[in-house]
Amino acid sequence: MRNTVTEFFSHQLNVDPDSFSQYIDALNRITDKKQVLERFYEGNHDKIKRLISDLGLTYPKAEELYVAIKENIKSLDKAIFKLFKKPIFEASSLELGTILNINEEQTGFFLKEDVARRLLSETPPKKVLESLGYSSVEKMLEKEDLYEVYAALRFVEDPSWLNSVYLSSYRGLTDEDFEERPIQIKILNRETWRKAEEHFLSKKLHPMTHLKELGVVFIIPTKELHEALHIYLFVMASHYIAEISTYSKYFRHNCQEADFGSKVVSAIRCEVPSAILSKGDPNRWLIIQRYLYKDDPNDIRLGLAHINPEALYHRSASHNFMKISKIIPGLDFKIWDHTNYLAAWFPSSRGEESLVDFNFMDNIMGVMNDKNFEERYSYHFRESLWNKLFINYFGVDKLEKTITDNLLEGWFDIRKI
Repeated sequence: MRNTVTEFFSHQLNVDPDSFSQYIDALNRITDKKQVLERFYEGNHDKIKRLISDLGLTYPKAEELYVAIKENIKSLDKAIFKLFKKPIFEASSLELGTILNINEEQTGFFLKEDVARRLLSETPPKKVLESLGYSSVEKMLEKEDLYEVYAALRFVEDPSWLNSVYLSSYRGLTDEDFEERPIQIKILNRETWRKAEEHFLSKKLHPMTHLKELGVVFIIPTKELHEALHIYLFVMASHYIAEISTYSKYFRHNCQEADFGSKVVSAIRCEVPSAILSKGDPNRWLIIQRYLYKDDPNDIRLGLAHINPEALYHRSASHNFMKISKIIPGLDFKIWDHTNYLAAWFPSSRGEESLVDFNFMDNIMGVMNDKNFEERYSYHFRESLWNKLFINYFGVDKLEKTITDNLLEGWFDIRKI
């Protein structure tokens, strides 16, 4: 039933209030839980009051609050730089192990190295070969790191070739082509991949990438030291480790299926379901693997009930920072504990009410990309809020299992999970 609280959250999500009320009614009916949204609303307001106080403010204007948030991010970034005593992409493998060690999942189910070499030989990446000056894959792999070559596929080769030609070779993969091994964090060799690095960074907002099927996170060296770059890399490393771990569970869960290879391809491509799959049924939720807002803020699927694996990985990364606060002096992230789904309206200098969110990644990116108040990000917050609504009714373990069980289909029925 539509009320003030449902209208509050529907406006934060930019969703039709009547449709949102139907989603909440369905959740209440299926779980037989009462006043879930109302308690969530009250708890959020209490948290926001504490956050404002922790930032040294009382009744801030929206712009003033945004500036205070950015200053807090900058101070944390400086603390991380001080921890490593150098740019994070110049850290040793031992120092990067600090990031890996705070993650619960440190191993996974990944493509075997000999299989990865065979796939490269069967479908040679011509642009990578040309970039490095090799005449064959065999000669290239004699001198170059296998994992770095695979990383280069993502930003040297043409995306259409990668998706339609190279990844097609994955369709024949079976469980015998995978093995259990540790997740890795690697820093690309700057001299080897200088041109590739420039090409990649011209298209991306951040110097990182990862390989789900190989279980590797890559940090791409850059000459430009943006503010908040170190905290961003620290957060994204944890994010990618959580993402790799989730997809590893998905690979393991489906490895005995006849169409296992096709499921691997679908997962790597991050295929997004059609809005038609919701069928206008408040019991049917979508699983959206990407941040659709970046491509089209008006994408109709953003207004449908859904969960987002990407926001789940950021949740894991934020929790890791709480662990760091306990073991490393000077790194105090407590202010950001359980804030990714928080936002509220504050009066702006123009006399309007403006929504300011406390999503860690939205605000880190705002600092790193030097966004002013009018340009601030909010799409991470909205996806986190959708996930949190699901968690409030079913729990985080059910969220993870639902993603693993239904990722390929792209949707699920809340009455059957």
